[in-house]
Amino acid sequence: MRITTTHTDYDKHIATWNKLDDVCGGQEVIKAKTEVYLKIPSLFTSRDDPDGKKRYAEYLHRAIFPGVTSRTLASHIGLVFGKTPVFNRPSELEYLERNADGAGRSIYQVAQRATRLINRNYRCGIYVDHPSVAPSKNRAEDATKGAFPMIHVIHAAAIKDWDYIIVGNQKKLSFVKILESIKVRNGFSVETQEQYRVLYLKETELGFVYSIEIQKKNENAEWTKDKEFTPVDYHGKTWDYIPFTFCGAIDNSDEISTPPLYELASMELSYYASTADVEESAFIVGQPTLCFPSITDEQYRMVKESGAAVGSRAGIPTDAKMVQAEKNGLAYERMNDKWNQMKELGARLIEVGSANKTATQSENDNSVQHSVLSLIVANVSEAFTNALRWCAKFAMASHDLKVDKLSFTIAQDFNKPKYDSTRSKLIYEACLAGELPMYVWYHYEQTGTFPEDKWEDIEKKIEEYRMSKPLGGYQPYQGVNDGQEGNTTSNS
Repeated sequence: MRITTTHTDYDKHIATWNKLDDVCGGQEVIKAKTEVYLKIPSLFTSRDDPDGKKRYAEYLHRAIFPGVTSRTLASHIGLVFGKTPVFNRPSELEYLERNADGAGRSIYQVAQRATRLINRNYRCGIYVDHPSVAPSKNRAEDATKGAFPMIHVIHAAAIKDWDYIIVGNQKKLSFVKILESIKVRNGFSVETQEQYRVLYLKETELGFVYSIEIQKKNENAEWTKDKEFTPVDYHGKTWDYIPFTFCGAIDNSDEISTPPLYELASMELSYYASTADVEESAFIVGQPTLCFPSITDEQYRMVKESGAAVGSRAGIPTDAKMVQAEKNGLAYERMNDKWNQMKELGARLIEVGSANKTATQSENDNSVQHSVLSLIVANVSEAFTNALRWCAKFAMASHDLKVDKLSFTIAQDFNKPKYDSTRSKLIYEACLAGELPMYVWYHYEQTGTFPEDKWEDIEKKIEEYRMSKPLGGYQPYQGVNDGQEGNTTSNS
């Protein structure tokens, strides 16, 4: 088996991944692919244009690709990360807040990249590595060498092959082959070289050992082993598993399904073709045409030689009239139908000036979008929490930490709450009654949300308030919006 061999599931889905990447790349990427996404009509050929290329160039130029899918994806990312994820970590992993992947992206930006790729391609890979350096006396010396574990998000198209083994009753990842592009500067030019990074478990007498093999092309353009090494953890022990996981839209397994944005992207490509037809039709028959209903051969020769001009300075040697094609709105209506279908598939997040909807309709619309997004961010949170544990195993004496000490959690409550004066009044009354600490009401007044304290902490604050109640108590509630005094009484 050659190094370039790919997984059967990879071969099955690579075309879909490429199409989604192109659609999210926008109009320039789509039009650069010409006939891949906009076929040349068979009637475009003529005597002066045998292959129809000239007319097709105009046809392509007039087509409109609106970029709905890419803007919807951007809206999804903005919606998910409108609230900063909760990142619990020890001081040894503080650097991940500044540079998590070695390219200067913070862990928040790396998580955004993973979420974006999953929306586009259904899945991505999360991989943690540690540079291969000479043994150090301690981890402080490793830091001087820049030896930090990094979290890498791998594009689905770069993961060429993978495999599992069964150990006992568990399915264990045993092989991952990743195609990497390395840029090498030679003076004022930059060359891109490819290499394969192979992660695999090697069975030994002491059990499975995780190893890495790098393959590059030699001077004969043949793939050969460049180097091989065995990573070790903080204590110098080898790993018995590969610090790599798939992260997907449904779960974090190797199974592949339809990307969340696939239907929307397909509809946008269909809309793109419809705009080309509509614009072509409008260009050809949209202008009035000079017509000679009854013309003799002699008059035809005169018109052909001198041309037929319209206006007061030129005459026509026969009766003439202007004809205008009747309006045919079928193609335009079909194009609008596709636009409405795109909105139903997720583009409503970027729609401007939409009709008013009832609260129930809006809630139902949001639930469709958020059910997909919630599952994605839950999977990303789980994958990144695992990645943090792998980082800790590389960099710390103990990586068996609880969730409140080591975790990465993206919020799933995407609906931004709105301030409600009635609710504010009820919270204020509860605070006066000693059932909530007053800062809860203050927080709601400032943000429209409730503080994220645990109930045990709230109980402590309530008890502190009861033990040291200020003289005179709190004043009656003054409505923020209506300026009316609330009818409240204190039970404390």
